[in-house]
Amino acid sequence: MNISIAMATYNGSAYIRDQLESIANQTFIPNELIITDDGSTDNTLDVVAEFSKSAPFQVRFYKNKKRLGYAGNFNLAISKTKGDLVFLCDQDDVWFKDKISVVVDLAKRYKDKLLFMNDAALTDANLKPVGLTKLGQIRSAGLNDSTFVMGCCVAVRRELLNICMPIPTEFEAHDNWIVQFADGLKCKMIIYQVLQYYRRHGGNESSFIANSTIKINRFSFYQQRVASTFTSHKVELSKQKLEQLEIFVYGLERAIERNEGFYLENLKDLLKTYRNKVESHRERISIRDRSLLFRVPAVIKYWIRGGYEEYSGIKSVMRDILG
Repeated sequence: MNISIAMATYNGSAYIRDQLESIANQTFIPNELIITDDGSTDNTLDVVAEFSKSAPFQVRFYKNKKRLGYAGNFNLAISKTKGDLVFLCDQDDVWFKDKISVVVDLAKRYKDKLLFMNDAALTDANLKPVGLTKLGQIRSAGLNDSTFVMGCCVAVRRELLNICMPIPTEFEAHDNWIVQFADGLKCKMIIYQVLQYYRRHGGNESSFIANSTIKINRFSFYQQRVASTFTSHKVELSKQKLEQLEIFVYGLERAIERNEGFYLENLKDLLKTYRNKVESHRERISIRDRSLLFRVPAVIKYWIRGGYEEYSGIKSVMRDILG
């Protein structure tokens, strides 16, 4: 099994040495490391060039002619890989020395799984563990393991990449794209073992509460959800979500057109599911665009029809009533 690593970089010189060294120290040495740089203005590429001289595997790195953004840069890096199993890699984390070997062993044992995603220990900027893991935070928030999506923890087989690539440039997150396909095809495996550090610092802070380096609970997650209900940008955010759903539907249609294999029926079922999501989201946006006098009865009617069953219940009802 040939192993590739796809890394997307941008002004990563402060931390990238640690990550590169952790890859070089793996007990299972990969065949290649592909790095695409999105126009760094620091010495990221100098660090990479120096590392490549002594790396125990092939290092190929490219500097983009124009900025592609985070998702676009990863899309390019993945497209340049050749391996049977491709690990996605952030520039500022650190892998445990057995990460590749553990995942490869599982990939050999579970040939029906096309995507593997391991847990990660949260650290501060200095790589000091805070005693929390990403999956642990998700569970503390009262969320299901299925909400766990973390690109830097993903390894994906070539078979799945052949189905879902390329990622449209308009789609916001490369990891969401790939994991949504894996979920729909029922070919994802979550590895509950912690196989890396997930470094949190000012340059990668996320609004997702499960990325916090402070222990969270159901109440703190609920507070964040309530706050999002009253944000002044909620209409704009809803329309952005609809746009992302429509792009994913396009990706599924494209995948079905060129697929005649084992996953064709699953892809068709997934397309039906996401088309329904698009129609539901459009209807909710239409409801929110009405005046309060007409909005409330429309919400009640939609609720009675079971329209909120796939959403967050009463919180979604309140969002639509508030407009």
